[in-house]
Amino acid sequence: MARKPELGKWLLYRFFARNASARKHLPTTRKYSKKSLASMLQAYGAVYLKPAAGSRGRGVMKVWNDRQGRVIVQHTVRRPIAFATLDKANVHIRRSQGGNVYIVQQAVRLLQVKGRPMDVRVMMQRDRPGGKWLYSGMVAKIAGPSSIVTNVALSHGTVMSVDRALRQAGWTKEQIARTKSRLVQLAHAWAKHFDTYQPYRELGFDVAIDVEGGIWLLEENTGPSHRLFAKNIDGLADYRRIQYRWGRYEQARRRNGPRQCSTPSCGPLPDARKAVTTRQSIS
Repeated sequence: MARKPELGKWLLYRFFARNASARKHLPTTRKYSKKSLASMLQAYGAVYLKPAAGSRGRGVMKVWNDRQGRVIVQHTVRRPIAFATLDKANVHIRRSQGGNVYIVQQAVRLLQVKGRPMDVRVMMQRDRPGGKWLYSGMVAKIAGPSSIVTNVALSHGTVMSVDRALRQAGWTKEQIARTKSRLVQLAHAWAKHFDTYQPYRELGFDVAIDVEGGIWLLEENTGPSHRLFAKNIDGLADYRRIQYRWGRYEQARRRNGPRQCSTPSCGPLPDARKAVTTRQSIS
């Protein structure tokens, strides 16, 4: 059976908004236009603009109003640019789009580690075609200096255990354990919802934790990077588990006969594959 096309950020937002367990964890998102940007800025004070088909944090902009009433636009790791009016900011944004479709999204007040925003990657896998979803690990991604994105390669950020990150943010052991358990529970529900579109062998969910402990689903990756987990400064246990389950899936797939592709890219080695990001990676 032919694979369905990969969904971009906008269609994925609409797809997950139909799921009760995901809907309340989604930041408000609209297609970008002058009107939607103005209304979202008025509602939330700060927003992210992201290419609908973008990946790895590339092309992301953050837009907000400063105390002088100016509109500030910052691209990924670049310095912010101030505009006197929203119309002038929109001209700059249009030029930066390069003809690509963008979404505008509510900016979540992300939890910070030593003054830098963080989010969490939760990895879900199958160890055989048609098998049940298995939780394989999670890591915290800490943004690099002056970056609005947590993508490690782009921002020169840090990957560490979620426990370490939340401890450095001042959380107790009980708070950490409760939040990690909830993240795993939600990731199972979200992975099962993804199956209603088409099956995948692995999924990576990028999740924000806000300053009040709220959980926000930022991005769904259908070809998630394994190497991200190899960069964890707190050890390789999750990375080895991920690699092991990838190998188990490959063995089962070969035993089943004809090649079955259940991820956007089915190369023989997971770390040689190019990760496909189907939504966002905000700061």
